Amino acid sequence: MEVMAAVMLLAITLTVIFSLRDQAVGRAANARSIAVATRMAQGLMHRIECGLAAELFDGMEGDFAEEGFAPFQYRIGLGEGSLVASENADTDSPEYAWRRSKEEAWRESEDAAEEDTLAQPPRTRIVIVVQWPDFTNETAEFRLESLVETWAVRQDFPLWEATWGSAMVEEIE
Repeated sequence: MEVMAAVMLLAITLTVIFSLRDQAVGRAANARSIAVATRMAQGLMHRIECGLAAELFDGMEGDFAEEGFAPFQYRIGLGEGSLVASENADTDSPEYAWRRSKEEAWRESEDAAEEDTLAQPPRTRIVIVVQWPDFTNETAEFRLESLVETWAVRQDFPLWEATWGSAMVEEIE
């Protein structure tokens, strides 16, 4: 009887230990994936900020296969009206209201009035969504948002020159 109780206690203990080990391995894999997704999204955001993302458009998709992370895919949203940017967006949040008020104030300002009707605000909202299959084969996602100088997003080098002077515009172009 004592041997059966000891074996049952050992079986329960081993089951719990293996379950905890599997959870720990899954969490470690998830943490690594989040770290990779963060670095990839930041690298892409830096390329956009420097004006090095050629032919950038709203809804642009791709992967990080060249960097060795093929399972990680990205989508880029440009501007407040982007479908990528508005997914899971809390339009009632104070930050969203603040951004909307800043853009409306710019559109009503003298700078916008002097330009044509298609004038762009000085900064454009960029949303990068990185997705990857997690250890349970469900899709996990990381979102990175930033306000980027519009000249970099639109690759408007005359605007860059007007803003920053003639420092190395040819090299960037």
